[in-house]
Formats: sequence, structure tokens, C-alpha cells
Amino acid sequence: FLRRTCAALFKPVDISFLVFFRIVFGGIMLWEVYRYFTYGWITRYFVEPAVTFTYYGFSWVKPWPGRGMYIHFFVLGLAAACVMAGFLYRIAAPVFFLAFTYFFLLDQTRYLNHFYLVCLISFLMCFLPAERAFSVDALLRRKIRSDVVPAWTLWLLRAQVGIPYFYGGIAKLNSDWIHGGEPMRTWLRPLTRMPGGHIFAADWVVYSFVIGGLMLDLLVVPLLLWRRTRLFAFVAAIAFNLINAVIFDIGIFPWLMLGALLIFFPPDLLRRFARAFMSPGEGFGDASA
Repeated sequence: FLRRTCAALFKPVDISFLVFFRIVFGGIMLWEVYRYFTYGWITRYFVEPAVTFTYYGFSWVKPWPGRGMYIHFFVLGLAAACVMAGFLYRIAAPVFFLAFTYFFLLDQTRYLNHFYLVCLISFLMCFLPAERAFSVDALLRRKIRSDVVPAWTLWLLRAQVGIPYFYGGIAKLNSDWIHGGEPMRTWLRPLTRMPGGHIFAADWVVYSFVIGGLMLDLLVVPLLLWRRTRLFAFVAAIAFNLINAVIFDIGIFPWLMLGALLIFFPPDLLRRFARAFMSPGEGFGDASA
């Protein structure tokens, strides 16, 4: 069993979705940095406050003085852009992880669970060979080019994306959520002020969100991994995340999870799709897996 497991984890698989995730992750992080500049959040959260509430054991993490926080976010955005483009990736990925984690640790009153997830994913990205195709590094350094990666690289990302879904479902297994419909009922209340929004106060609508969210969190990853239910789970997860993005306005989290859905598909799917719709030589190239 151990031998078969090791063989499966180190089996060469197509690199396409690992590259796709690198581009999506870097692009979404660049967008988030852009929002911090354009909405004035750097000044509001880290320059103007006289006091920040650091995490236990991290009292030494303080906002940079003067223009330091603006420089910090500029470096963070530059690192995100380099990750997306695959340029100096082996430097950019650790820089992004350290810079983002530093920003995350500055003030626990600004805690967001998806920022914690970004810290974890960016840490994993430091060790993944995501720059070996469709990147500036691969263009400049032919010796690192590869169409395949070990299967464990995708399974590592799948596990990290799947854990928040599953534990989100575990957290919902309580009487407030299941019997009282809270806090979903409270979250939906502002929508009742919209034209025709009274429907969001109806119990059947509230409990549709309650049960639907619970079941999707608990089951979406196993259903994505099983070929027969993968398409159904994919469509349901798209709807779930779009509702989160449009109705609840929870920042980059739904878009990050949407971008991560494709890593649950067969690794060579993107290449097969490219071969079907592109002329020879326009895709990622031929893979050996």
C-alpha cells in the first residue's frame, strides 16, 4: 500500500492546472493590492491608527513608519505580479508569502479567514514548481521547462483548498445554523430592502441557503474528486461562490475559490481542450504524461 501511494504521489502529471492556478492566484492577489491603494485602506488601517492589536507572540510586528506601508504594499503587488507572470518566481513567491503574512499579522481586528488561507497557499507556492511552463522564467531558462510535475503538487493544493470547504461545513453543524437559520437570516435581512426583496425573509429561502451552504461545504470536494459527480459539483460550486461574491460581498475569497475549482479536474484536461480548439503549436506543448 505504501509503495503504491508513493508511486501515485510522484507520478508525472500535466503541469497545466498548476500553471493556471499560479496565474489566477497571482492575478487575484495583485487585484487585492490594487484595491488597498485605490480605496485608501492602507492609510485607514495602518497609517492613521495610533494602536494596532497584534496577535499573541507577534507584538514585534508593527506598521512601518512614514511611507513604509505604501512601500510594503508596492513590494507585495510587485511580488504578486511576478508570481502571475512566472518571473523570478523562486524569489517572488517567498517575498509575497513573507510580505502578505507580515501584513496579516499587523492587526488581529482586521482578521479575515480567507487572508489566513492566502498565507497558507502562498507558503505552499514557495515549494511548487509552478514556473516551469507558460512563464517568463521558462522562456528565459530553457533547462527548467517541463510539461509535467509530480502528482503530489496538485494534491497538496487540492487538500489546502478542500480543507476550508469541509471545516466550513463542520462549523455549520450547530443549532443556531440548522434550527435558527442564524446568522444566515441576519445576513439576508439587508436584501429585503431591495425591490421584491421580501422573498429573502421567507423561511424557505433562508433554509435553502442554510441547508444548501451546509451540504455544499461538506460534500463539494468528494463530489469534485469523483468523475461521475464532478460536473454537477463544479456547477454547484460556481453558483455558491457567485452568490457569495454578489450578495454577501466578501472580497476576493469567492473569486479565489472559483479559480481553484479546476485543479480538481484531470490534470491534462486543459491541454486536451487547447488541442481541440487551437492549431498545432499554439497550446502548452506536448506533455509526456
